[in-house]
Amino acid sequence: MHDENIRIEAAPFKPHTPGQRSRSLKLRAGVVLTGLFLLISLGAAWFLFSARAVYINVTPAEARIDVAAILQLRLADRFLLLTGSYPTEIGAEGYYPLAVELPITEQQNQEFHYQLQPLPGSLRITTPGVVNAAILLDGAARGVAPTVITEIPQGGHRLTIQAERYFPVETNIEIEGLGREQELAVELKPAWADVEIVSDPQDAEVFLGEESLGRTPLAMTILEGRHRLMVKRDGFKPWIDHIQITAGQAQRLTDIRLAPADATVLLSSDPPQANATVNGEYMGMTPLELALTPGQAATIKLHKPGFLSAERSLKPASGDQVRLNVPLQPELVEVSFDIRPADAELYVDGALAGTGSQRLRLPVRGHRIEVKKAGYADYSDRIALLGGADQQVAIELKTIAEVRKAQIKSRVTTTAGQTLKLLEPYTFTLGASRREAGRRANEPLRTVELRKPFYLSLNEVTNAQFREMKADHRSGEVQGISLDDDPQPVVNITWEQAAQYCNWLSRKESLPLFYQETDGRITGINPAASGYRLPSEAEWEWAARAVPGTEGLKFPWGPALPPPDKSGNYADETSAAVIGRILENYNDDHLAAAPVGSFPAGNNGLFDMGGNVSEWVNDYYGIGLESANVSSDPLGPESGEFHVIKGSSWAHGTLAELRLSYRDYGDQPRNDVGFRIARYVE
Repeated sequence: MHDENIRIEAAPFKPHTPGQRSRSLKLRAGVVLTGLFLLISLGAAWFLFSARAVYINVTPAEARIDVAAILQLRLADRFLLLTGSYPTEIGAEGYYPLAVELPITEQQNQEFHYQLQPLPGSLRITTPGVVNAAILLDGAARGVAPTVITEIPQGGHRLTIQAERYFPVETNIEIEGLGREQELAVELKPAWADVEIVSDPQDAEVFLGEESLGRTPLAMTILEGRHRLMVKRDGFKPWIDHIQITAGQAQRLTDIRLAPADATVLLSSDPPQANATVNGEYMGMTPLELALTPGQAATIKLHKPGFLSAERSLKPASGDQVRLNVPLQPELVEVSFDIRPADAELYVDGALAGTGSQRLRLPVRGHRIEVKKAGYADYSDRIALLGGADQQVAIELKTIAEVRKAQIKSRVTTTAGQTLKLLEPYTFTLGASRREAGRRANEPLRTVELRKPFYLSLNEVTNAQFREMKADHRSGEVQGISLDDDPQPVVNITWEQAAQYCNWLSRKESLPLFYQETDGRITGINPAASGYRLPSEAEWEWAARAVPGTEGLKFPWGPALPPPDKSGNYADETSAAVIGRILENYNDDHLAAAPVGSFPAGNNGLFDMGGNVSEWVNDYYGIGLESANVSSDPLGPESGEFHVIKGSSWAHGTLAELRLSYRDYGDQPRNDVGFRIARYVE
């Protein structure tokens, strides 16, 4: 929109004068300066307000600090700096320079601490008068003197200087570092002394240890210490002594006189290893080298066991070397050998001397004697023959069976503590005659041949021994009387448990098992096994009854009733309230089972074969018939429902029960039935 009524009028022109221009310029300059001052003041105020106080502590104190900051204010070691990160260089003479990044945070007062690392120093070492002395610094080789060792860290060090034939020097040194060089001159002390050696005669060679130093007269230097010195010359005995050298103290050895050399005898004998004496003085065993005094008679004697003594006489001259070999003649003695069997072979020192008895002349010494014959054990021994008298030697070979038998132990002890006795049975008649009072129908007479020796335990197995296998077993009680004490015989067990105990004991001793087991049940036997087992009925009755030259015992104590006082644990008067039929007028002081071995031993030294508890044996029960046939090592029927029980117990008091031929049987545990163990020898 336009306004057509606006008027534009011309203004009158009036030029400035010079005075007016000058005043205008001054006014403008003042305004600018004032503005700049205000800006600088504001900037300074802003810097002082925004900057942070920073303290930089440096060791050493004279170190220079250069902070690469455009805006900074420094007052000595304190700075005003804006927040940020500033490259900073710190340095001092004699120190490694340090370049760091200085991080300035919003915190008002900040401190930074730095320590400069000193430059290493160097050490100039000299050893006046000694060259090529080895220098070690802190154990490390650093060259030979004179030398300058550089790059040594500031601080204490161990310096060692060594030179041949000088005492070593060890000292502590302090290195200033800071790039400075230090000097050290070390005087080394000689470790030798001057020694003069003169001998009579002269021109003798001088040895220090194994080193030849020259010939006399001789002047030399020897290191401090104790030394072996030898002076020798052909035709003379060597002069040998030990000398003590002290460094710096000269010695003169002028009284060395060499004696004429001994005569040498190279003595040997055939055979060697003979004892040699010279004029009665023992010198050793041949071969050896003898040194004899020249011009004097010497009697040499040789002695060796088994040989005649030999003697030689000599009178050697100085320097002689004589080789002397002396043959020795054997000293023989006559030995009569009485050999049995007559066709056995006799060996002396491994060589066949003949068959049967012999008369031999043998050297007086030790000899190895052997006698051999098929089917017999070899004989081997050493004999020592003495001179001056004939000797006799009698040797009788033993058959292999006799030797094996001799090696068998008469008693063995199990790991559970039972003692077993070796028994060697023979042909015997079991059972009882029809005419014998108390005989029962299951006791037929039958002859058995027991060919295999066996071991049988002296006592019945105790509760303690059985509980090693079965810890929770309890034997029970009778009328309040315990059957469960450790030394009492174990009872209330089945035949199978007794057999399992035998196998358990065999396993402990790594013996072959006699009883075959399947899933914890006894399923058969291994008659060839030497492991523990129950005795067979035949073995048990033979051990209890057999007396050579008789029909055997009827009762454990003898041929007839009553038993002697306290001869065994039977149903006595104390048992009347428990047992119906007892032994009248007999008291053994035990109502029930007694500790094993409480009564005197019976036949074959066995305890409680009659009385105390009856015993399971290996055999299945069978009635059998009287027979004239002889059975060998019987183990009973191959199968059956019951097993045989042998021997009377504390519950037995009748004529029939007390007899050793009495046979009982069962398949259930009883409080008066236990067992004892047996095993074949092999």
